[in-house]
Amino acid sequence: MAWLFPWLLFLHVLAAIAAFGPTFAAPVVASLVAKEPQHANFFARSQMLLSKRLITPLALSLGVTGVLMVLVTGIDLTRNVWLGIAIVLYVIAISFALLVQTPNGARLVELTATPSPGGPSPELIRTAAAVRRGGMLLTLLVVTIVFLMVVKPGVA
Repeated sequence: MAWLFPWLLFLHVLAAIAAFGPTFAAPVVASLVAKEPQHANFFARSQMLLSKRLITPLALSLGVTGVLMVLVTGIDLTRNVWLGIAIVLYVIAISFALLVQTPNGARLVELTATPSPGGPSPELIRTAAAVRRGGMLLTLLVVTIVFLMVVKPGVA
């Protein structure tokens, strides 16, 4: 089954690039939305669509290909602490994304659907800030996981 590992690794890395590339670009576009709030709903809807159709399915596939690679190689997680930590961070990131970030993003879509005549509501400001903080947390988790997977600290 060792022949399967390179294929799984290819799918794993490709999924990571495709899933998280758009999330690294989102803050750049968000800065434009801050200057042109009339486009906030379009941006919020596009982010939710990307999440639903691309980011979430690919992020979940990382768990599948990761487990399969562990099974194919027979790697001992107790002897590879870096991998165990990366797996825990992945579970935290996926859980946070599905249970917190996705509902906050959906609420942001609702709040930006109808322009407010007196400017953004306090709830809109709070929700946008929560989505921004959540995105920063998820980015930090992804960067940390990639660091662990590439550097493999503690491995000679």
